[in-house]
Amino acid sequence: MALVAAGCGSPGLKADPSKIDMCTILTDQELHGLGVTPDSRRPVEQPGSVGCAWLGPSFTLGLERDKDTVASYKTRQRGPAFIAFTENTVNGRAGVRFAVNDGRTACEQLIDGGSVSLVVSVARAAGPGSPASDSCARALRIAQLIEPRLPKAGS
Repeated sequence: MALVAAGCGSPGLKADPSKIDMCTILTDQELHGLGVTPDSRRPVEQPGSVGCAWLGPSFTLGLERDKDTVASYKTRQRGPAFIAFTENTVNGRAGVRFAVNDGRTACEQLIDGGSVSLVVSVARAAGPGSPASDSCARALRIAQLIEPRLPKAGS
């Protein structure tokens, strides 16, 4: 038990943050506890980003590894799609959080991984009758859950 709490032996843990498998960083039991269906997992591959997404009744969850660093996100021009952009920390590790209004109010919480950023994305489920949720608060809570499992940048 102490090994899991310290991040040793956690699913997806490797010494290099650029090699983290975000698809296995949470167990099926943890995913279920967060309110998503573990077997709804689908791979996500976009230019510069790789990971997985899961569906829940009120939101979708994405966990990805992004080739862009937290530092590079801090210097980017904020486009009209952003409805919020905040520099923050996740358990003491540098991060940024931004929300976009894509019709579902999606929020991404990035965690510093040195040469990469590790991303928790939460979006309200599409469709009529989908309950409103605070996507950014949920993304931060999930990021705080996985951060201890991530190796420190450069370790």
